[in-house]
Amino acid sequence: MCVRNPRVVNIAGNRAVVVALLLVAMAITGGIVLTGGNGAGGASSSDGDRAGTPSHRDPDAYSEEGDLSSVQRQLAGQLSSQLGQGAISLSEGEREAASQFVDEEYREQLRQYVDVADETGEGADLEREFERAGETQANLSAAVTAYRETKPEYEAAYEDGDEERARERARELEALYRDIDDLGDDAIARYETIENRTDTDMSASIEAVENVSAEIRAEQATVRDQQFEETSLRLTPERETISFREPLVATGELRTTDGDPIANRSIRLDVGNHTERVRTDSAGAFTLEYRPTNESLSTDRLPVEYVPATQSVYLNAETAVNVSITQSEPTVSLNRTTDELSFGNETAVSGAVTVDGVPVDNVTLVVDISGDRIGTVNVTDGAFDDPVAIPASVPAGERELRVELPYEDEERALTAATDAATVTVRERESSVAIAEVSSSERRVTVTGTLATPDGTPVPDEPVRIRIDDLTVGTVTTDEHSAFRTTVSVPDSVDAGETAVAAVYEGRGSSLKSSSAEASVAVSSAGPNAPTTAIAVGMIALLAGGGLAWWYRGDDDRPAASGPAVEQWSLAGEPTVGDAPAKPTPDEVESVLERASDQLANGRPDDAVRTGYGAVRRALLARLGNRDALTHWEFYRQCTDANDVDAASLYELTQGYERAAFGPDGLSREDAAAILERARSLCDLDEPSNGGAPADD
Repeated sequence: MCVRNPRVVNIAGNRAVVVALLLVAMAITGGIVLTGGNGAGGASSSDGDRAGTPSHRDPDAYSEEGDLSSVQRQLAGQLSSQLGQGAISLSEGEREAASQFVDEEYREQLRQYVDVADETGEGADLEREFERAGETQANLSAAVTAYRETKPEYEAAYEDGDEERARERARELEALYRDIDDLGDDAIARYETIENRTDTDMSASIEAVENVSAEIRAEQATVRDQQFEETSLRLTPERETISFREPLVATGELRTTDGDPIANRSIRLDVGNHTERVRTDSAGAFTLEYRPTNESLSTDRLPVEYVPATQSVYLNAETAVNVSITQSEPTVSLNRTTDELSFGNETAVSGAVTVDGVPVDNVTLVVDISGDRIGTVNVTDGAFDDPVAIPASVPAGERELRVELPYEDEERALTAATDAATVTVRERESSVAIAEVSSSERRVTVTGTLATPDGTPVPDEPVRIRIDDLTVGTVTTDEHSAFRTTVSVPDSVDAGETAVAAVYEGRGSSLKSSSAEASVAVSSAGPNAPTTAIAVGMIALLAGGGLAWWYRGDDDRPAASGPAVEQWSLAGEPTVGDAPAKPTPDEVESVLERASDQLANGRPDDAVRTGYGAVRRALLARLGNRDALTHWEFYRQCTDANDVDAASLYELTQGYERAAFGPDGLSREDAAAILERARSLCDLDEPSNGGAPADD
């Protein structure tokens, strides 16, 4: 007798539940139109559908072990198809359609591919190729669109005899043409890599981009003939080995391609990452001296480009010289800064950067206080004198202010160098204000600001929201010092007028704590929700977790064995089998590390969901109730047991709800704060807030 893996059966069965619930929910809200006729479905593509986009396969086809690789191949095929159709649309002049093929839908498919690649452990480098190919194609589409929009303006000015405007637009077209040419080459290289790695035929895409580049090249040739003369740049260096101490010295010559000298002119030369100005003589000759600063020591060809002025009749010219760069050690001297600093007040940072007394030009120094970066200053002709602002995040007290040439971890023509001075950061008052508070169905929206008493905005600082003396959320002020957040009213809060507070604690900052209070009327929690609300909630539940199975095919954890297997519900919350085993600290830490990786990769919602799962695994074994629990039921059981930090668990639960079901998701900063709560709650070695220690 053949016995199927019960884990696979469970997954397939749960997927059937997902589909059934989705159909019921859509039927309740009037979202389904059933069509009949000879047994054929009446579904048709909407006007917005993209012809030729591959449809998603039946997820049940991926229920067997190892089929994640099939999902990965399908997603790779879909991404390749999106790129291909975008390139073809661009070549056919459908620029808006071309950009849509690498828009949010492409990025969503890429996120799915990343998730599957995380599971299979394969294709991470191909993931980067898809990402870069999408970015390159989007930039190419934008550049072609800009060229097509600028070209009529040039033609109109040319026909009207407006030479200044015509040359200005011609120069813009020349810059766009150069971008298009480079982006086209880059896109083709990406296509070829994807083709070789996925066995997808990208020849039509490659041909489409080649056609676009050739078409723009031909059009720009006409513009060049009408407006510009081509030029030729030659350089002859005295030696190949160079450094800041022993600069590049080269004789050069600038002529038209017909051989006429571009004589007696001050010209701009872009050398590596810097700009130099030299003057030609009557024969178009000049001498260039260049001291490398931030060039990599691995540089063996130093590019040099002649960059004409906008109204010049000449075109750019490029060349390169062979070099071998050796390091020089600079000296950074901090001459002057204010002894006492405070938030909201700028301080002048001035000094000099030299090598053996020779001024260093065109480098940027980093300014930090006690290791916290607070700004940068630019060095011109060996000197710097720029104001920097002190953020609120710098703690009050005696601190070290440091300026640094930040080449510590890189081999550059100049080595890293620093200088420092001791300063005192003074504490200032803060002022929280609640501008508006409103309530709807046990949800409270709070809007306010955080500033100093004189009105200086305080951005990027956390403000806690409390209802009836219970912390229910944290919000970060924006660049204008404003904050706005919506939080859930705890079940323990009765209906009626309730106190709402916004609290700034000022921890780790130079600002004192402050708070503001307001009151709001909250309703009681009704036992029965409207039918439509139920349906919307079901759809949100499916969107938040169940539909993720359509491409994941499994949960984030390795399969367990034995009777006490912890399963995962549709919303990503664990349900309980016979008795969940207490996880080891290493197991919990592994899940938290995965959450940290997701946050680092720009996926804050996924990170919070994973972090919440780690807390569930860490705390679930303590509960005597083995029934399946929603996230709020889990919160109440944990707090009833008096075994956790209730405020931290409340913030985590609310954050999980926003990540799983909220329309806007979480910011990276909010997710990072929530993960800190998750990590503190997962500390299995110490009881929290006076709770009884967990049973061994």
